[in-house]
Amino acid sequence: MTSEKILAILQAALDAFNRNDLEALKEVVDKNITYIIRGRGDVSGTYRGQEAVARALKKVKELTGGTLFALPEVVLMGDNALMAYMRVSGQRPDGRKYDQYQAYLYRFNQGKLIEGQTIPVDQMAFEQFFKD
Repeated sequence: MTSEKILAILQAALDAFNRNDLEALKEVVDKNITYIIRGRGDVSGTYRGQEAVARALKKVKELTGGTLFALPEVVLMGDNALMAYMRVSGQRPDGRKYDQYQAYLYRFNQGKLIEGQTIPVDQMAFEQFFKD
């Protein structure tokens, strides 16, 4: 896949996430995706398959009242892979705020996202924000 195609997939996925359109993510995510959210937060874990990933992202959106969004600041390309450093911000209904950096590793195949990882830079802040 070309760098342009990979960046277009990332942009489509981020746009869908940021506008809370999790259904649109299915267009760019492989049905057998594996996605890992690193850390010990309540949303951390390994999710396999489109439906499991959709449930995890839905939980993230529900916990933040749909406010969580990500903005890439640095994107590095590899062979069918991309590493991004993003600023992630959101707020919980109880007033807790999250404005931190996270790293993301994505792998692509045949025009789809097949593997992803969310790697919070400040694990303690991530854990506290998502703790119920």
